[in-house]
Amino acid sequence: MSIIDCYAKKDEVTIHYLDSTNDDPNLTPFVYIPGALGFAEQFQEEMKYFSPRRSIALSLRGMGKSDAPQTGYTLEDHVSDIQSVVEKSNVKDYCMMAYSMGVPYALSFVVRNSEQIKGLIICDYPAKYPSIPQTWVDGIISKGILGTERSHVIQEIQRDSVETYLWKELSSLLCPVLILKGGTEHALLQMEDVEQYKHHLKNVSVVEFSDSGHELWVPDYDRFIHTIKEFLLVLDEM
Repeated sequence: MSIIDCYAKKDEVTIHYLDSTNDDPNLTPFVYIPGALGFAEQFQEEMKYFSPRRSIALSLRGMGKSDAPQTGYTLEDHVSDIQSVVEKSNVKDYCMMAYSMGVPYALSFVVRNSEQIKGLIICDYPAKYPSIPQTWVDGIISKGILGTERSHVIQEIQRDSVETYLWKELSSLLCPVLILKGGTEHALLQMEDVEQYKHHLKNVSVVEFSDSGHELWVPDYDRFIHTIKEFLLVLDEM
């Protein structure tokens, strides 16, 4: 298997994504949406584990090799990034997996494109886009995570953030959904959120990693990968 750099463009913003090749057409393709500060290369090792399944991982605007426009970081802008990659890659009947704040981006996309989706994996985050506090921005900038040339990205994400609940929209989803939840105090998905998912989704299963926080792959990476693989195998049989 090889992994290639690809680019999709929409509304003058170029979005970078990684796409595996030599994939097996009989296996359900896999599309990964990272969290707020994540980028495609962080998922490259996982893509190798899922071979020969086609895997796609993208970098949302402002992250990785994607463009970082001066403005335009709303929930809708991030949804359009996902749309551009799905259209350019021509991926069909796929499973989408989203982590952390990538979850509301993915859910907003999925509920509008449910006919394309074969399965969905939600990683430790509620169906809610947050109103981000300035303290989050200050913390990220102080750590120098993005560098000074992209500090505006964090500011604009915060400025454009509007609390948005997506629970009711989930009732339209018929595909199997797997929810992965951390079990320690550092997890971001609370039990009341899990109950909301169970109430609104028609075909949902929940797996809790009792010794994991928000980073679900810690301390047991093999368990994390195996759980995802098992879900994908079920989709392959559908």
